[in-house]
Amino acid sequence: MTEDQKHIWEREKRAVGELRDGLGKPVDPAIVETVTVLRLLDFTTHSSCGGHLDRPASPYVAFRASSNQADRRFIEEAETQDEQRRRKDEAMQHNAAVLDRLLGYLERFYVDRDVPLQQRLICQGFGVIGYRLTTQSADLVHVATKDERHDLVDVQRQEFDAFTEFLKAEFFGTKDDAPSRAA
Repeated sequence: MTEDQKHIWEREKRAVGELRDGLGKPVDPAIVETVTVLRLLDFTTHSSCGGHLDRPASPYVAFRASSNQADRRFIEEAETQDEQRRRKDEAMQHNAAVLDRLLGYLERFYVDRDVPLQQRLICQGFGVIGYRLTTQSADLVHVATKDERHDLVDVQRQEFDAFTEFLKAEFFGTKDDAPSRAA
C-alpha cells in the first residue's frame, strides 16, 4: 500500500471509529475494517456486529442504497396504494442494485476459494430496508453451546477478515497483496 493509500485507509477507518449506533455504541472492533472497506467501495452501511461469544450473535454488516431513507419517506407520502406499491418497487430496485454490486465482489472472492458452505458469506434480503452481509451459518449461534459458539464465531470472523483483505486489494488495486484464496 502506498502512503496515499494508507492515508485514505486510516482516514476512513477513523471515520468509522466515530460512528455510533442508536444506543451510542461504536462499531465493534472485530468488524471495523470490513465496514471501512465497504464504505470506501461506496456501500452505505447502517448497522453491523462483530459477533459475540457471550451471547448468540454472528458477525454482519447491514447495507442499503444511499437513497434508502429518502425512498422510505417517499413511500410514506404516497396518496394511493398503487402509488405506494410503485414507490416500494422503485426503492427495492435501488437496494437490489447495491446488492448486485456486492454479489459481484462475493462471486470473485469465491472463484478459487474452497471453504465449507457454512463458512461462506451470503447476503440476506430485507426488501425495502436493505440487506445484511453475514455467513451461511449465522443462525447456528442460537443453537450452539458456548464452546461451539466460540469456535463458530471465530470461523465466521476469519471469513469476514479474508473478504475484507480481498476487498482492500480490489479497492487499492493490489491484488498481488491479497491473501491466499484457499482456506
